[in-house]
Amino acid sequence: MPVSDGGEGLLSTLADSPLLEGAVWQQQRCTSPYGLSLQADFLILPGERAIIEMAQSCGLELTPPAQRDVRQASSYGLGEQVKAALDAGCRHLIIGLGGSATNDGGIGFAQALGARFWRKDGTLLPAPAAGQDLAHIQRIDLSGLDPRLQQSEIQASCDVTNPLLGEHGATWVYGAQKGADEAALSELEAGMAHYSQLLTQTLGFDVSERPGAGAAGGMGAALIAYTGATLRPGIDLVLELLNADDHLRDAALTIVGEGWLDRQSAFGKAPVGVAGKAARHGVPVVALCGGRDESSRQLYQHYIDAMWSICQRPMALAESMNTCEPLLADAAENVLRTFLSGWRGEAHKRITV
Repeated sequence: MPVSDGGEGLLSTLADSPLLEGAVWQQQRCTSPYGLSLQADFLILPGERAIIEMAQSCGLELTPPAQRDVRQASSYGLGEQVKAALDAGCRHLIIGLGGSATNDGGIGFAQALGARFWRKDGTLLPAPAAGQDLAHIQRIDLSGLDPRLQQSEIQASCDVTNPLLGEHGATWVYGAQKGADEAALSELEAGMAHYSQLLTQTLGFDVSERPGAGAAGGMGAALIAYTGATLRPGIDLVLELLNADDHLRDAALTIVGEGWLDRQSAFGKAPVGVAGKAARHGVPVVALCGGRDESSRQLYQHYIDAMWSICQRPMALAESMNTCEPLLADAAENVLRTFLSGWRGEAHKRITV
C-alpha cells in the first residue's frame, strides 16, 4: 500500500490507490511562487471532497536553486487551487503542506481568496504578495474573503509542529533552504512578527504558537486564520483516507520502507505513523531502509520492532539507487523467511508439547 506523510508527493501516492475509487484529476492553471503561469493538479473525490498538494503550485522544486529568493516567493497559487476546488463544488478539502518555496505567512494565498492587505502608505498591496511585503502591511481586510471557506471543512496535513516565530519557527528553521541568507532571514522574521501582531488584532486571537503554524512558510497559521482549518499529522490523514485499519486489523506482519532512518524519523514520518497504527492491532512492524545511523535505535520506542538495511555490502549511493528494486525484493524475502521460520517454530512447539 503506498503511503505518504502528507507533504510533497501526496497526490502521486494516493492517485493510484484502489482505495480511492472514483477519484478524478482536476487540472488548474495557477501562479507559480515567482509569478509564472503553471499547471497544477488536484484530486476530486466523491462526496464533495478534494485533495490539494501545496507543492504542485508553490513547490520549492519548481524553481532552480540559483533563481530562488524566498523574499519574492508567493503562496498565491495555492489560493487559486483552493478556489478552483470550491468552484468545482468541493466542501471537504485536504491540503498537503510541505516542500514549499514560500515564507509569506499565507498572504498570497489569502489574496487569491479575496483578502486585501493595506500598506502603511495607504495603498493596496498588489497581488501576488510575498514575504518581503509582510513588514509593510498596516491593515488586513477580510470583508471580501470567499464566504465558502467558512462553509467548508478544511484539514491541512503537515509533518512539523513548528510555531510561526522564533528560532524554531518558519523562517529560521526552513528559510535558508528556500534561498535566504542571514540578512534575508532577519528581514523575513521581522516581517513575520509584524504580520503576526496584525493577525492577532484582526482575528482577536493569536495563532502564532499553534503547533504547525510555521509549516510551509507560515501557511499553517494562514489556514487556521483565514479558513478555520484543522492541522493534523499528515500520515494520520493519509492512513485514514486509505482505511488502513481495515488492512492492519487482520495482518500478521507489517513492512514499512524509508530511504534513511534516524531519530528524526520519529517525527511525523510515514514509517512510524504506520507502526503506531499497526501496534494498536498488535501487529509487529519491520522497517526496510537504504541506510540508518545509531540514533535510529530510538525508533524501537516508536513501535518499530526491527530494522533491516537493504544494502548487501558497501556501495555508492548511485549504485544502491540503481539496484534498489532487486535489493528491496531480496531484503523483503529475508524478512519473510525469518518471520515464517519463527512462526513455524512456535507452531512446532505447540504441537509437540
